[in-house]
Amino acid sequence: MNNAFTRTLAALGLALLLPGLAAHADERSFKLSAGDPIDAPGPQGAKLFAEHLKEGSGGALNVKVFPSAMLGNDVQMLGALPAGTIEFALVGAPTLVGLVKEFGVLDLPYQFNSTAEVDAMLDGPMGQQLLAKLEAKGLVGLGFWEIGFRNLTNSKRPIDKWEDLKGLKIRTVQSPVFRTFFDHLGANAQPMPINEVFSALEMHAIDGQENPISLIATQRYNEVQKYLTLSEHIYTAYVLLMSKKTWDSLDDAQRAQVRKAAEQARGEQRELARKANSEKLAELKDSGMQVNALSDEQRQRFVDQAKVVTEQVSGSIDAEFVSAWQTELQRLRGAN
Repeated sequence: MNNAFTRTLAALGLALLLPGLAAHADERSFKLSAGDPIDAPGPQGAKLFAEHLKEGSGGALNVKVFPSAMLGNDVQMLGALPAGTIEFALVGAPTLVGLVKEFGVLDLPYQFNSTAEVDAMLDGPMGQQLLAKLEAKGLVGLGFWEIGFRNLTNSKRPIDKWEDLKGLKIRTVQSPVFRTFFDHLGANAQPMPINEVFSALEMHAIDGQENPISLIATQRYNEVQKYLTLSEHIYTAYVLLMSKKTWDSLDDAQRAQVRKAAEQARGEQRELARKANSEKLAELKDSGMQVNALSDEQRQRFVDQAKVVTEQVSGSIDAEFVSAWQTELQRLRGAN
């Protein structure tokens, strides 16, 4: 009888234990790599995504965020994603031009007049077409987040007109459109991963760089740059990416949870980025940076040069896609 009682207790204990073991076995952990510091709007948005996904999946899908290029820069992330070495990454859209040339359309200078236009284009059918092109490269695009409108800094002089850029060595992202634009303006474009920029500025290997206000602040460029020009010459988006290999390993319900979490975090991240760009400008001024805005006349002169560059690079992007993109942008403006 004692043996029977013991066996009954053991069976009961196993029955109680198995559901917990099964639930634990169903849990999955993922790595999300980001290049910017943890206090930048991108990694902050990634943390929100992780929170939404954990909540939406009932704790089954867990994401740990690795900021500051801890798992590699944007190019290295793109190499690791298809194999599933890392499962998620937040990269700057210009990095994707090397994989899908049509992403170059996002880099065209002075094409957007407002963040409302940006959101409508990136979240609309043309933006979704871009994301869909990533699957053939082993990537799943989960949406566009905000880096922001880019502004110029340098250690030499204020930039009041485009001619003031002549001869300056300006770090750019690794995008042909950026290089063409700055070379056209007379600068010497220097493509470079963002994690190398501070030391290059500090050692005077380059004279300046261009980034949204929030990144200028979080990357501490004000410590090695004197002049900030509010040029807002190009808008740059993050793209939240997932390894297609990992995506394919999820069931339909889990995929829906991932997409919902990405969409929830998208709006929150954009709000964080826009608030940071406003607040950080005051901090940069207080730190001693000399800040100037372009006059309306000089901004238009930049825009005129941008049109020349757009004509030059459209063919290398895909002239038909660029035309469709610009047509949709004009349609949106007409609708508003």
